[in-house]
Amino acid sequence: MMKKHRPSRKPPGLMLTSLLDMFTIILIFLIVSFEAESHDFKLDSDVELPESTAEQKLKPAVNMVVTGKGVTVSDQLVVPFENGRPSPAALEAASIPKLVEALKVEHDKKFGQGSDSKPEQPAASADGKPSSEEEEDGAIIVIQSDKHLDYATLYTVLKSAAEAGFFKYRLAILKS
Repeated sequence: MMKKHRPSRKPPGLMLTSLLDMFTIILIFLIVSFEAESHDFKLDSDVELPESTAEQKLKPAVNMVVTGKGVTVSDQLVVPFENGRPSPAALEAASIPKLVEALKVEHDKKFGQGSDSKPEQPAASADGKPSSEEEEDGAIIVIQSDKHLDYATLYTVLKSAAEAGFFKYRLAILKS
């Protein structure tokens, strides 16, 4: 009787080549898809921002600063306040006409038909609210507001911004 020859068995090894290929592909994908964005965002010296832990990338927008001194749009004081508030008539009407006009000018500059960033604005729906497409890609306003301002003041400013075509806004905060 003949003995069967059995080959010696080696313990199975870990194949690292495929694993390294996968990590290399992921690394290349992350490097290529990384976007370093720079935006023109200047913090006003009169504003003390609230803090947040949320993270979101900045999109091109119009900058507005609301302090006790007044409302500044694109580094120009548009509406001065008295005692840290708009006029009683503006508060009652929940609208500041001078601010609406200034924001309409900025809206047309950045998001109007002649701008490079947005060819045209979609029409609002029948109820006056922006369409879902505008909510996705519409004009955005970044608001730096002092945390010590009262709600009525901020509400009046936001209503004025909506009248000017800014249905989306971002409140600037400090990350904690």
